[in-house]
Amino acid sequence: MKRLLNKSMKLYNRDGADQKFDARRISTLALLTCIGLIVSIIENMFPPPIPLAPGAKLGLGNAAALIALIVLGVPDAYIVAILKCVLGALISGNVSALMYSVPSAMISLSVEVLLYKLLFGKMSVPMISLIGAIVFNAVQLVVASLVTGVNLVTLLPWLMLAGFLAGAFTGFLAYAIIIRLPYSVYGRRR
Repeated sequence: MKRLLNKSMKLYNRDGADQKFDARRISTLALLTCIGLIVSIIENMFPPPIPLAPGAKLGLGNAAALIALIVLGVPDAYIVAILKCVLGALISGNVSALMYSVPSAMISLSVEVLLYKLLFGKMSVPMISLIGAIVFNAVQLVVASLVTGVNLVTLLPWLMLAGFLAGAFTGFLAYAIIIRLPYSVYGRRR
């Protein structure tokens, strides 16, 4: 399985300057953004899985940005993450959530990008996702502490536990989806 994933990503991963705005790429971006957004909205309807970690959730919508990173490349992963945050805040009517979600998503995705670029092959997709989720929760806690003026460090262990569990699950989900994607999603034109 790992060999198949490595081979497909080496052959078909596109980054930066050689990307074109073709219909396949735009429709894949739109699909990943919509899936991430819908899953996030559904997740927000449920109570936190760990009651002592307020606001913690599985973060399954973040799998869309991770899939975009591996299948489409770095710029597209940031597009999916930003659109998911902004559209999610607008649709839910909670625009103030942007001050928590955007910095957390951008910093955690940046960590995932670094891990993917530097350690992919030595580190699995679930491990990259796990570290990204922990970073996401830590950044969100720092932002919440700054915004409220209250020291929320006591929540750190619970949020790290939530990030560990959520990140591992999201990473396994992303990996399972990536290895089953048809060539038409990420293949180059001939």
